[in-house]
Amino acid sequence: MRLPSLRRAQQCFKCLLALSIALFGLLAASGNILDYDSNWQFVRHVLAMDSMEPWFNGQALKGRAITHPGWQQAAYLAIIAGELAFGLICAWGGGAMLRGALCGREEAYLRGKTLFTLGCIPALLVWYTGFAVIGGEYFAMWASQWNGQMKAYAFIGFILLSLAYLSQPEAAER
Repeated sequence: MRLPSLRRAQQCFKCLLALSIALFGLLAASGNILDYDSNWQFVRHVLAMDSMEPWFNGQALKGRAITHPGWQQAAYLAIIAGELAFGLICAWGGGAMLRGALCGREEAYLRGKTLFTLGCIPALLVWYTGFAVIGGEYFAMWASQWNGQMKAYAFIGFILLSLAYLSQPEAAER
């Protein structure tokens, strides 16, 4: 059995990794759409700052709370839209990478890598900027009974590591 070249194997792996990450984004978005109330409770309580741990005495920070249901809904819809955009754009990029790799069209493969990179921007905005920075620090999620910071760091950490790997050039063809 003849093995594919290292370059071809790397391209195939990167295509599958890109599509797997896209699937994560699509599943996160669809989970929030199909079971809207589960994560809605999380977002609502973090924004309202109404479920702080008993040891938290941050009255000055609690003034930042958003309790208006319309603003809370808008924030949740923005999260879902970001997850959906992330999943769809990464799927588009992963699909383009796969088509380019299978057809031996380097320019199509590289265009797919560009699309995948652009697709990771909404993920960064949702899980790092939204959850870790705004949720974690502005709304003191670290002191909330609804603390999702570690999950957000895990999600964005894996996405960024994958993006760094996918951005590397493949081995030269020999």
